[in-house]
Amino acid sequence: MSGGVDSSVTALLLQQQGLRVEGVFMRNWDTRDERGECPSERDWRDVQRVCRQLDIKCHEVNLVKEYWNSVFSVALDEYQHGRTPNPDVLCNKEIKFGVLLREIARRLGDAWFATGHYARAVRKGSGEMALLRGVDERKDQSYYLSAVSSQQLDRVLFPLGGLRKAEDVRPLAQQAGLATAQKEESMGICFVGERRRFDEFLGDIVSSEGKKLGTHSGLFTKTIGQSAGISGWQEKWYVYAKDIANNRMYAAQNSGEMHGLEAQIRYMQKPQRCSVLNGSSKLTVTFDNPQFGVAAGQYLVLYRGEECLGSAVIQQTMQVRNLPE
Repeated sequence: MSGGVDSSVTALLLQQQGLRVEGVFMRNWDTRDERGECPSERDWRDVQRVCRQLDIKCHEVNLVKEYWNSVFSVALDEYQHGRTPNPDVLCNKEIKFGVLLREIARRLGDAWFATGHYARAVRKGSGEMALLRGVDERKDQSYYLSAVSSQQLDRVLFPLGGLRKAEDVRPLAQQAGLATAQKEESMGICFVGERRRFDEFLGDIVSSEGKKLGTHSGLFTKTIGQSAGISGWQEKWYVYAKDIANNRMYAAQNSGEMHGLEAQIRYMQKPQRCSVLNGSSKLTVTFDNPQFGVAAGQYLVLYRGEECLGSAVIQQTMQVRNLPE
C-alpha cells in the first residue's frame, strides 16, 4: 500500500471478497521536503489510517538501500550519459515485484501479492501469465509493468485492472469513507521527492531555431517525446533533444504521435504499428510510420492487442527513410 487511493481501494475490494488482507508499505526514500517532513512518513501514516479503518494489519518494509542501488543510482548514471531511463519500470521489476515480493514471502509465507496498478494478469493455456492493459485507457499502467516476468506475476492480483478510476475507484473510496478518498495522485517517478535536490539543474527550453521558450527544472524531468510543459503557450511543445553539456532542452510542436497497435516508446503514447526482427542477442524494431523523439535508454514496450509481451531498453536509433515535410 502506497498511501494513495488506488492501493486503499485494492485492500477494500479484497476484504469485501472475504479474503484475509494485510497491508504492506514499502519505504524506498527518506529525504525530507521543504517543510522538513519526509513525504514517505505522510504516506505511511495514511496507510496506517486506512488499515485501521479496514481493521487489517499493516507492515512496513524498508528498502531504501535496495532502491538506491538498483533504481536511483542506475537512473542517475543513465541521465548523466545522456540516456533516458524509466525509473518506474526499474522499480517494478527490481523492487516491488522482486525484493519486496521475496520479503513478503519471508514474513507472511505463501501469500498472494495485490497492487493498485491499472493492469490485468491472466493465465494462458500454456500456464504462463500474460500481462494485459488495464480497462481504463487513461490510467493503463502495463507500460510500467512491462519488464516484470511471467514468473513474477504468478501469484499477483490487480483488482483495479477492470475498473476506471474516475467512474469506479474514487467513488468506491468515497462511499467507504476511506481516509485517502480525496488524496491527489502522486507523480510517476518514485524518487520525485528528491526533485528539490536537483533545482541546480535548471536550464533553458529552446526551439530548433534557438529561441528561448521557457525553463526546465532538470533534464532528467522530461523524456524525449514527452510534452515539454511550457507555460504561456497555446500550442503544445514536445521535447525532441537534450544538450547535456549546456543543460539545454530542445522542443518542437510536432509530437509525431500516430495511430497503431504494436509498440510504445513512452507511457501513454498511442500504440504504434511496427515489425520486429528477432536476432540472436537483440531485437530490431521498424515502425510503419516515422517516430518522433526516440532516445537510447528509453523502454520500448511491445503489445499484441491488449497483451503486453515485454520490453527492452533502446540501444540505438536510426532513420531508414526520410521524414515527411
